[in-house]
Amino acid sequence: VSACSFRFDLTFDGFEPSQAVKDMIQNYHVGSVILFSRNVKDSVQLVNLINQLKAFNEGNPLPLIISADQEGGKVSRLPKDATHFPPNLVWGKNNSTQLAYDIGKVTAVEMRAYGFNLNFAPVLDVNNNPLNPVIGVRSYGESPEAVAEYGTLAFRGLQDAGVAATAKHFPGHGDTAVDSHLDLPTITHDRERMDEVELVPFRKAFAEGIDAVMSAHIYFPALEPSKLPVTLSHAVLTGLLREELGYDGVVMTDCMEMKAIAEHYGTVKAAVMAVEAGADTVLISQTPQLQVEAMEA
Repeated sequence: VSACSFRFDLTFDGFEPSQAVKDMIQNYHVGSVILFSRNVKDSVQLVNLINQLKAFNEGNPLPLIISADQEGGKVSRLPKDATHFPPNLVWGKNNSTQLAYDIGKVTAVEMRAYGFNLNFAPVLDVNNNPLNPVIGVRSYGESPEAVAEYGTLAFRGLQDAGVAATAKHFPGHGDTAVDSHLDLPTITHDRERMDEVELVPFRKAFAEGIDAVMSAHIYFPALEPSKLPVTLSHAVLTGLLREELGYDGVVMTDCMEMKAIAEHYGTVKAAVMAVEAGADTVLISQTPQLQVEAMEA
């Protein structure tokens, strides 16, 4: 995978495709659309919506990726009549390894039935900071080894049933007291500590063949000489992820409109920086104007 083949991932408001998203698919050939709860009314509506999006992409030799954050617990996007599972921490606390795989598989079967082909899950962050405002029960637990085991089983279930899985948020969002939706967190652990904790689940997922990884909007001084978040860091996305860890799947950014990026670097400028750093897919999930400007940039 090279930065020359990067794609954009976007979203929109409402239960019907907006004219803006139609234009982005047909005229800019964006690679992926991510759907949120604001796009989901019921099962019939969701299937019709996804079919419309795919129809807009007819004639494009590359298929359209339709994605969602279907993690379980509160971070669930499927309609009410789909199967909804408790958050990941439940399986970690109850040593339910077989259930972790089965839930991944059931989730993928249902996502495919609606028309999805990519899930932004599992969360491989180690839940080691009780003050973390954004991860918490989304993690499989406090043990790096447990998170690695459950996360790997979950993504195997997803991929065995035909939905691409995404390890997030590389190289670890578990030990922050700041939500990157609101500001740029900094994690000051040295590299030895990261090898023993944060990187353990990701190494296992990479070795087992997970399809994609999502970068964290976090600054790690031990990994990056300049004050750049992982999403914009060539040292991390290319040096650590590609060259040292040998990951050869798809590298995706978290949303570039999150304040950790938008307020410090600007969404449009940062989109270019992310591609230069080594990202393959750039997610801009709110503003059509920024999506167009970033594509043109």
